[in-house]
Formats: sequence, structure tokens, C-alpha cells
Amino acid sequence: MSISPAHDRRRASSASVRPLAEAAYSAPALEKGLDILELLAHEAEGLSQLEIGQRLKRSTGEIFRMLSVLESRGYLLRLPDATYRLSLRLFELAHRHPPLKRLLLVALPAMQELAQTTRQSTHLVIHYARRILVVAQVDSPEPMGFSVRLGAHFPFRPDRASSRVLSAFQSAAAQDELIAELLANSPTRVSAAKVRAKLARIRRLGFYRAQSDTTTGVTDLCAPIFDFSDGAVAALTVPYLRQRDVAVRVPAARDALLAAAWRISSSLGATRPTAFNVSKSTAAACPMPSRQATATKRATVTRRRLSRDPLVAPLKTDATSG
Repeated sequence: MSISPAHDRRRASSASVRPLAEAAYSAPALEKGLDILELLAHEAEGLSQLEIGQRLKRSTGEIFRMLSVLESRGYLLRLPDATYRLSLRLFELAHRHPPLKRLLLVALPAMQELAQTTRQSTHLVIHYARRILVVAQVDSPEPMGFSVRLGAHFPFRPDRASSRVLSAFQSAAAQDELIAELLANSPTRVSAAKVRAKLARIRRLGFYRAQSDTTTGVTDLCAPIFDFSDGAVAALTVPYLRQRDVAVRVPAARDALLAAAWRISSSLGATRPTAFNVSKSTAAACPMPSRQATATKRATVTRRRLSRDPLVAPLKTDATSG
């Protein structure tokens, strides 16, 4: 989860020894089950038993028992048309993992208050496996609004607000690796110097504000979330949609976002309000009580632990703002 260059390096370095490990510790039944889960993670409409066997180049008999077990354990749903789809079981398990659970426990109350204050939706994003993943989301209290679906995931690209913010607030070494990811995933050619300049501006401001690159009429407001480590562990976004009957305008929504981001960060163990210029305008609005300051010394969320979260987003990628 979160920013994981070091984790990616460890995974890459282990690739060279994987064949030996597989030869020594083969588990064909487990591999079949994982193959099915990974296949269905990319299928919004589901697949029949025959289609699953064809895709995986396995016989129907090989697949049948595995499908039955996965269905009985709640990982698959069997629909009336005899197709199989992923349930949300994997997503639920991931959210029980202590580092992510701690992040959500702290963030959700602040996000609910933020949505009420701004009259806009808000969502929390982490970096995982070269993608950004929405791990928490609160709808606008208004009858109409714009929101990003919980569980939605997108490529880690330079045209995503969350990708920019997560990359901007990192140490130099971590940022270099993330910039390389941004460039590799970009749908158009863009220079590293140009990306670096944009990230530097975001870091100076302490937040991101711009018209959405993916949704006309939406202004992306995005702020970093910190813990006690040396970089952003998540990004909190308000996709601001102006409406006639909503009195809260963009500057007020931005201030509320920064206040919420600092409230979450302080609860996760961030001890310097001026770190990365994030909360110069918000520390006074959201002071951290002394009792909470003591508690955060025992905070369990770290960037590297978050990077190990076994998140599997079972939902198809949305073509919306990240």
C-alpha cells in the first residue's frame, strides 16, 4: 500500500530466485485458486466455468472443485446465469489488516465531517503496485454530486491528482522512483523535468488545485496525508463540483480539506505542522490535543508497512478522476 519503491525493489530482486522456489514449493491447487481470483478481478460481467477453463487453459474438471470451494468460502458469487464473479471478500480482508485499518479508523470521521462542511464528496487514495487505489469514500450530502467509487483503481499516471500529490511529498530518492513510474505509465510523452517542476510547485503550495484532467466541470482539490515517517502515505481528495444551491466555494472547500488532512495526519503521528508547508494555514484550526500527542507515539501506521498491504481491488477500473 502507500508509497512502495523499496517494496517494489524487493519484489523485483526476488524474481531471479522465483523459479527455484517454485520448483521446491509447488502448490498446484493453490495456484489454480489464485489464477481464478486474478482472472475474475479483471472481469466486470463474470465468466462461466467453461470460459474460466478456456482462459486458464485448464479442463472443466480441474476448475469445478476449485470454483465450488471458492464459492463456499465466500470469495466468489455464482449468478443465476451460471457465471462467477468476485465477491468483496478480499476487499474486506484487506481492510482488516492493521495498518490500513488504523488509517481508515482515523480518516473516516474526518472525511465525513469534510463532506458535510464542503457539501462535496471526498475520497482517500493510496499507492499500491504501480496504481492508485480508493480505500475510503464519503458521498456528498447533497441530492446531486460527483464521486469516485470505493475500490476503484487507476494507473499511477501524471494526469491524476492523487498521483501528483503522493509523488510531490516524498524524500528525494522516493520521489525519483515515483517519477519514473509516472513517466512509464503516462499515455503521452512527457519529460521528467516537466513532471518534477509540477511536483515542486505542489510541494511549495502544500496542496493541489486544478481543473480535473478527466472530468469536465470538476475542480480537483487534493492534500497529502502523513504519519511519522518521511513521506505522504495517502492523498485526500475533494472533487469539487460547483452547484447553484451549494454556497461553499472552492477556497472554503480547500481550507476545509487542509484542516481535515492535518487532523488525520496528526492522529497518525505527524508531529510537525509545518512539514512540507502542509498545515501552515491549518495547524491553528486543528490543534492536536496533548493526550492525542502522547497516543500517536504508539501509532502503528508506517509507510513501509502500508506498502505491504495485500490489497486486491475486485472492481473494474473507473474512467473517472483520481
